[in-house]
Amino acid sequence: MTDLAQVSVPTAPPVASPGGPALVVDGLSVTFSGRGRQVRAVREVSFTLARGECLAIVGESGSGKSVTARTLVGLAGEHARVSARRLSFDGQDLLGMREPAWRRLRGRQVGLVLQDALVSLDPLRTAGAEIAEPLRTHRVVPRAELYDRVVRLLTDVGVPEPEQRAEQYPHQLSGGLRQRALIASALAAGPELLIADEPTTALDVTVQAQVLGLLRELAADGMSVLLISHDLAVVAGQADRIIVMYAGLVVEQGPARTVLTEPRHPYTQALLAAVPGVSPTAWCRSGAAG
Repeated sequence: MTDLAQVSVPTAPPVASPGGPALVVDGLSVTFSGRGRQVRAVREVSFTLARGECLAIVGESGSGKSVTARTLVGLAGEHARVSARRLSFDGQDLLGMREPAWRRLRGRQVGLVLQDALVSLDPLRTAGAEIAEPLRTHRVVPRAELYDRVVRLLTDVGVPEPEQRAEQYPHQLSGGLRQRALIASALAAGPELLIADEPTTALDVTVQAQVLGLLRELAADGMSVLLISHDLAVVAGQADRIIVMYAGLVVEQGPARTVLTEPRHPYTQALLAAVPGVSPTAWCRSGAAG
């Protein structure tokens, strides 16, 4: 059987915005050590993300996409060894950044949305308290204005009856409302970059479309969005560019339309073939950029 990671397909060069990219990742490698062995989860990954751009990283479980995303906010893990030729956001060098600096970056400049809102949200805190936390931590608004800002954030992400939802605990909310509350928390401090790691997993089709529509609106309003997914169908209508990862490597990247309609790597072709009933051409007509 052919080792897909060894199939060489030239990838499109990273695209930078005229004012310079918001995020630069050059030669990122992440290795985990433990129990006498090492696992190289990410290998020489390089890309840029422009301001106001939506970039999708796609791959199956174990491809290295989520490790890449977590590394960008200093959450690779205590047993991870991170190296890169360059790793920067908004001109800040992320290599060697210590935890106090990461805490200032997370939430305030980079928001992170994980896939399982029920696990990510504190079960002992109301949705409103969860959203207020980054507002307090980064001193975004005076204490007297916290409640009004929380309600506005819930409204902005499309939560009905926001005053009532702010007082409810995660188990009292539907999956879609929990995910929206998590996104509101990630957006609370006004980050320039939102990293969404499988944000629609386990959501029904209707709620999935609503969450993806919200991410699309955020990118249209100028926020940089890094969307992590195992599903090319999910990112097709969202992404300006797509990166495909396999076994820790970037095996293909380019404009969304090109990757979806003219895939060059066998792994990308296999991912597309695994989506039943919809042609890549139809995806592009429905909104994929590129």
